[in-house]
Amino acid sequence: MQMSEKEVQQKLQQQLKLLLSPLQIKSVKQEYRIQNQKSADIVVKTNYKNKETTFVIEVKSIGEPRHIEQAITQVKLLSKAIPNSYPVVASSFLSETSREICKKLDVGYIDLLGNIYIDLPQIHLEKESNKTKQVEKKKQKQLFSPVATRIIRSLLTESEEKWTIQSLSEKSQVSLGYAHRVVEKLIDKKFLERNIDYKLVLIDKSRLLDIWRDNYSFKNNAIYSYYTFEKNKNTFFNKIKKASQLLKSPYALTLHSGASFIAPYVRYTDVHLYIKSNMDQWTQELDLRPVESGANVYLIEPYDKGVLQNLQTIKGHVIVSNLQLYLDLYSYPKRGKEQAEKIREEKIHF
Repeated sequence: MQMSEKEVQQKLQQQLKLLLSPLQIKSVKQEYRIQNQKSADIVVKTNYKNKETTFVIEVKSIGEPRHIEQAITQVKLLSKAIPNSYPVVASSFLSETSREICKKLDVGYIDLLGNIYIDLPQIHLEKESNKTKQVEKKKQKQLFSPVATRIIRSLLTESEEKWTIQSLSEKSQVSLGYAHRVVEKLIDKKFLERNIDYKLVLIDKSRLLDIWRDNYSFKNNAIYSYYTFEKNKNTFFNKIKKASQLLKSPYALTLHSGASFIAPYVRYTDVHLYIKSNMDQWTQELDLRPVESGANVYLIEPYDKGVLQNLQTIKGHVIVSNLQLYLDLYSYPKRGKEQAEKIREEKIHF
């Protein structure tokens, strides 16, 4: 459950002595009014090697970039009104991007997890809690849940589009309420912003794809291993196409077999294809033998229907989208990363 700013402020005050060690804390004041400006959430006077420094701390309940940038603007203004002071932002947890923003803008940070950054002439404090990566991963997992990635997929596929929540909801086949929640998270993380017409615009597509890639696992799909005696790939691809037509069941090639039609770069032996249903009928039509080792054909049931969005047909064969190819390939052990980067460079372009 999200803590309020008041709760973060109270917990932070309790932990300041430990967090700011080895600085000696001389006084702590809350809601400290600075002239006629807004009150500072916390003002802490410290001493280190006979050098006094005042920390002006602005607290936010949400430690994502949008909120932290607002806090930085405010705390810098407040800090200017106090001689020999240093601006600091604080939250229950500060994301990696938020921490990087603070460093770039010469502002310190503290969070309740134990992450801290203070950069002064007389002292440099920088600590990262061993729980940070675990918490970051958990938060990212929520953002990149199967249904949420339908929205991210739509944004990245039409990266120059200007969206409303309604149009994004319809394109991604998710409810309006769910789309709104995901959009707010993406705005908080500075992936999206609203333009002058209040339309949603994607502003950091490369970073968004990077983070999605790092949180994606091909193993989330249900993967079934088979063997075919057919050695000619073109013949086998034609059998796949005919089976799809006969069964009236869609399919899409992925991994190296899909990439071979898009931007061939790596020699391969195995064929991977997504199917929606009719597993037994597919294996029968393709004359496949189930095996525990030595497989050369893999039938895959997608973890979410978004996987089969934006399919492309090349030379009569159906391939997953370039985004899906990139995600599937990147962590694939058989030279998948090389092929993925080729797809990104030649087809995705960000």
